Amino acid sequence: MELLATRRIYDGKVVNLRVDTLLGEDGRPHDVEVVEHEQAVVVIVRPRPAEMLLVRQYRHPLAREHWEVVAGVMIAGESPEEAAARELREETGYVAHRVERLWSAYSAPGFCDELLHFCAVDGYDIGEPQPDPDEHIELGIFSLAELWRMVRADELPDAKTQVAVLWALSGRG
Repeated sequence: MELLATRRIYDGKVVNLRVDTLLGEDGRPHDVEVVEHEQAVVVIVRPRPAEMLLVRQYRHPLAREHWEVVAGVMIAGESPEEAAARELREETGYVAHRVERLWSAYSAPGFCDELLHFCAVDGYDIGEPQPDPDEHIELGIFSLAELWRMVRADELPDAKTQVAVLWALSGRG
C-alpha cells in the first residue's frame, strides 16, 4: 500500500483521528480512518498466586462502572516499567518493588495504533492512591477462578483484563 495523502480530522486530549488515503493493489485510492493513541501499560498485580487486583471505575463509552486491571497512558520518555509503577501508585496507592515487562500488543490494529505493554508487579507496599481529580476508583482482589467465571459470563468484557487473566491462569506468572 502506498500512502497518497493524510488529513487530520481531530486532535483531542486522549485520541487523535486522521484519514489516510492509500493506493490499493488494484490501483484505486481508498481512505482508511486511523485513531492515534499514546502507548499504554497494563499492570498485572497478584497479591497471591491465585488472585488478581482489579480496579472499578466509571467508563463513559460503556455508560457504567467497570472492573479492569490497572492501566494507563505512558508519559513521553517513560519506560513501560516506569509507567506501570506510576499508574499502579496513582490508581491504587500500591508502590511496586519490581516491575517486569512481559510483552506488547496492539489493542485494535484495524483502526487504532495504541500499543499496550503488559507488565507484572513482583511485590509491593500499600500507600495512598493519587487518582486524577475526575476519577473515583474502587479496588478489588479476586480469585482467578472467580475472574474466569466472570469472563465466561460476560461480566468482565475488557479485553486487556481478559488477556491478563488468561496469562495468570496459564501458570506462567
